[in-house]
Amino acid sequence: MRYVGYVALKRLYDLPDIPHHVVSHIAHAARRTVDNQEYYPAVYQPEDSLAGHLEFALKYEGVNLAILSALFQVADGAELIVYIQSRPTGIHTRRVWFLYEFLTGSRLSIPDLQSTCGYVDALDPDEYVTKPGKRLPRYRVRNNLLGTQDFCPMVRRTEALQQFSWEALRDAAEAVVRAYDPETVSRAVNYLYTKETRSSFAIEHETPSASKMERFGRALQSVQSYPVLDKQALLDLQSIVLDEKVAATDYRTGQNYVGETLGRREIVHFISPKPEDVPSLMAGLLEFCRGSEVIDPVVAAAVASFGFVFIHPFDDGNGRIHRYLIHHFLANRGVTPKGTIFPVSATMLNNLHEYDACLVSFSHSIMPLIEYRMNEDFSLDVPNETADLYRYFDATRMCEYLYDCVRKTIDSELKEELETLSAFAQARAALNAAVDLPEKQKNLLLKLCWQGKGTLSAAKRAAHFKEYSDEEMAAIVEVIAPFFRPR
Repeated sequence: MRYVGYVALKRLYDLPDIPHHVVSHIAHAARRTVDNQEYYPAVYQPEDSLAGHLEFALKYEGVNLAILSALFQVADGAELIVYIQSRPTGIHTRRVWFLYEFLTGSRLSIPDLQSTCGYVDALDPDEYVTKPGKRLPRYRVRNNLLGTQDFCPMVRRTEALQQFSWEALRDAAEAVVRAYDPETVSRAVNYLYTKETRSSFAIEHETPSASKMERFGRALQSVQSYPVLDKQALLDLQSIVLDEKVAATDYRTGQNYVGETLGRREIVHFISPKPEDVPSLMAGLLEFCRGSEVIDPVVAAAVASFGFVFIHPFDDGNGRIHRYLIHHFLANRGVTPKGTIFPVSATMLNNLHEYDACLVSFSHSIMPLIEYRMNEDFSLDVPNETADLYRYFDATRMCEYLYDCVRKTIDSELKEELETLSAFAQARAALNAAVDLPEKQKNLLLKLCWQGKGTLSAAKRAAHFKEYSDEEMAAIVEVIAPFFRPR
């Protein structure tokens, strides 16, 4: 078997082993797929050259901007020019031409294409989530990439991702909300904001003070106050989620990382971009945010929020702003019913292993590519260039995760909260009509019956309702039990 495509290019040019979602081989067998390994018969063998493997990669393996960026930094420009001019109207040669100039910012010594051939998309929209293409006459290419040279993650249209639709999620959420009266919805929303706030802190194992809770809750409630995100908006948010005395006035200037100390050793799990790379990465991310209104809002939320937390632009507060950004996109793009909130952090907290696995999938993909030195004071230095690892990452896994997270939130957290409050309201009304109890006992009884799923244990009845006989208490409980029994 022989490697072809991206793996062959990495070996030919001694490139970093940047991962790709598929590895291609030429084998003496029929074409087949095993996990992420693609096997092609000998008839697919490309020329063992820059042009041969590059065309094979774009034709059969898709576009990997991080690998292409590394390749174009070392490949012979003259060889690329010969390849492009050999078939100047070819689909893949035009894509190579555009991608080279997009990624490097350098112009090849090739005159603008004079042909009237039709335009070709930079990314196949059947294979990737794309933006509406901007026509570039120089190459007769439509630039439908999601971002700019500074920040341009890729999102593949996997089978898992194509099962979702943001319109379907929006409609499902609106149907859940419409099933309840406005008063119940209003009471539920107040609690959901508190639940989301508390869960977002709990993910980071932090018990917030009352003032921190209040500030972050206010930020969530005013999520539509920032319809367009910019650097100042992020600084304002960081000031809100932290104590204003320690809030940042700019992006971080130091190298940060996630690790743990074992004796005298520091185990490093994740390294964020070098501080000198943060301004351009964040400029690209914010440009992506400004142009995201034409992108699926759940995809936009995943790309922006996970991109933000991977860049880690501040010394503190990044995780909460990351989760805030999810609400920014869902609320401002109409996925969340107006005036409500999806407690996605509660869903993340309840399935923390899935959330962690999503984050770890990225850190594991880049950590082998980062050189670093640990200093005696446990500060860390990164000598090699790493910006493209955060600039051009594959965000497919993050989009799949967030779609599933929002779906679970609608089906469980949102629906269950509304059902619970509705049950309490109906049970309280029935109890008021049937018996006159002191307010304190009434509230306690409702809570205990809810916890008991429609029953009140003998121990709790004896502990809290001694003045009532067993028969009297049984009759009272039966009034409210139907509202709390599992349906």
